[in-house]
This record gives sequence, C-alpha cells and structure tokens, in this order.
Amino acid sequence: MAENTSTQNLSGAEKAAIFLSALPEDKTAKVFQSLRDHEIEKIIKAILALDAPPKEVVKAVIQEAYNILKETSPFKIAPDHLKKILEQSLPPDKLQKLLEETFISEEGKTIFKELEKMDPKMVAGLIQNEHPQVIAMILSQLSPMKAADIIQHLPKRIGITNVQEEVIKRIASIEKISTQMLKVVADSLEEEILTLGAGKGETLSGIDIAAEIVNNLPKDVGQEILDEIRKEDTVLADTIEEKMFKFEDIAKLDNRAIIEILKEVDKNDLLVALKGAPQEIIDKFLANMSKRAAQMFLEDMEVLGPMKKSEVENARKKVIAVIKELIEKGVIDYGSGEEMI
Repeated sequence: MAENTSTQNLSGAEKAAIFLSALPEDKTAKVFQSLRDHEIEKIIKAILALDAPPKEVVKAVIQEAYNILKETSPFKIAPDHLKKILEQSLPPDKLQKLLEETFISEEGKTIFKELEKMDPKMVAGLIQNEHPQVIAMILSQLSPMKAADIIQHLPKRIGITNVQEEVIKRIASIEKISTQMLKVVADSLEEEILTLGAGKGETLSGIDIAAEIVNNLPKDVGQEILDEIRKEDTVLADTIEEKMFKFEDIAKLDNRAIIEILKEVDKNDLLVALKGAPQEIIDKFLANMSKRAAQMFLEDMEVLGPMKKSEVENARKKVIAVIKELIEKGVIDYGSGEEMI
C-alpha cells in the first residue's frame, strides 16, 4: 500500500490511534475487545500523546487503511471519548487498572517531563517552599542527575531544618508512591510550571533513588549530606551508602569482577579515570591484564599528562556506570557481604 505523504511521519500506533478515534464508539469498542492488553495500552498512550490532527491526516489514515473513505462520527480524540469506549469493551476491574496505570500516570508524566527540561535553579526556586516530603516525591520522579542538580540549589537550612538532608532522607524512605498521589502533586505544580513556560515512569525503591542522586552530587556535597543524615539515623545513612558505588570501592572487587569490567569499559575512559587514583586500584587493573597490555597501558598513562579534575571525575562516573550495570545484571557481585569461594 502506497504511503500518503501526510501520514509518512506517523508511527503505526499513532495511525491506529487516529483511525480508532475516528470510528463510531461502538465500532471502536469491538476493536478493543479483540486486542491484547499491551496493544490496548500502546494505543491509549498514543491517543493521549497526540494533538488533534488535521482533517486531511485523518482522511489519509482512513484511506490508507481501507482505500475507501467511509462515513465516520465527528473526530474526537479526548480522553473522555476514550474512556467511554473502554467502558463498553473492558471488564470493570481491567478498566480500573488501565485508568490508574495509564491515564493517571501519563497525565502526571507530562509535568515531570517539563521539570526535566527546566533550569535546575528555577525548579529549586519553584519547589523550595514545599514540604520536604512533597519535594522528595517530585525529585524521585526525575532522573538522578537532574535531581542532584536541583538539590544543590535548595537552601541548606530553613529554620532548624536542613532541607537537602531531609529531602534525601525522605526519598530513601519512599516505598511506593500511588499514581493518585503523584497526580495530586503534578496538578499542584502544573499551573506554575506552565506559567514559567516550561519523569520517571518506573517506580524504584526510595533507597535506590536516594543513592543515585547522592552519587550524582559533587563528592563533597554528597558526603556532607550523608554525614548530616548519619547524625540522626545511622542505619539510613549506611543503607544509602551501601547502595552507592564509589570509585574507591573498586578496591573491594575481586579479580573476576575486574576482568569483566575490562571487557566492557572504554579504555580511554579508564585511562583518564585512573589519573591520580590510589595505587591499589591501578594495580588491580594492571594485575588482570596481560604483561604486554599492562605495559602499554602504563605507557599510555604516562603520555596522558596533567588532566582537569572535572575531566577525571566525568571519566570515573562513566566507569562507575559500567560497573553498576554489571552489578545490576548479576555479571559481577558487590555488596552481598558474603565471601565468595
């Protein structure tokens, strides 16, 4: 079937969304009844993400699907229209689950996507007067790097409260955030964000999120926050730290882990990352290379010359990212506290 120029930039899901939204509700309901759950979810997300398309695009989609333009109901793509269709085609329990997991989360994600695009200092100014629990919920939905940037611009203290410390503590204490609660938080931010002209769909454990954020903070800032948390809650501070992986922790890895890291890490990143590193860590890598490879690596390190601290830190972050990925995949073991034999 020849593709119309007005539809060539549309994905299959977007074309399906436009086509189904153009059909009478009873016909669309019958289509939904024959689809699998993941197909329904994909089309729902496409419908919610689409702006109302021009009439010629709607017509082109229908022509492409049927080659004959048929009588259709007035084109509607609003969520209310979609909900009516789903009510006719899905059992109540399945409908409720889809509404909670898809409609609410997709609406809420829009606000957090806007926060991701905004200047960290501006976001900090926007949320700094919120309760630390609300700030924690907001930052838990952003990328760890973005959240770390924002935390640095939050006031250290408001009255007797250390805001940075309190927010990290509360993120670490998050077990699960309901989509309804996120929607409430998102709604409260929406008007201000849109006025200014401005997430993480997956729910991770609060400890994991807190550790990732602290990992992305400058070393001295992250350590200061952990020290403050430790004064009040030693167990929480230790738990966050256990979830983190610092460059110095490479010294704790066994030879098998070092071999796996050497397979995956970029050689140039490793060269820069080892600049000024403890000799123990350098020796660990050299000991797991062939004699010739180790000699060449040492020569490359000598040629490298002086490096900016920021360049070394960025290279170390890349090496740490590789290590954490290997740990998460179970390729290497770290933090179990149990000796391997």
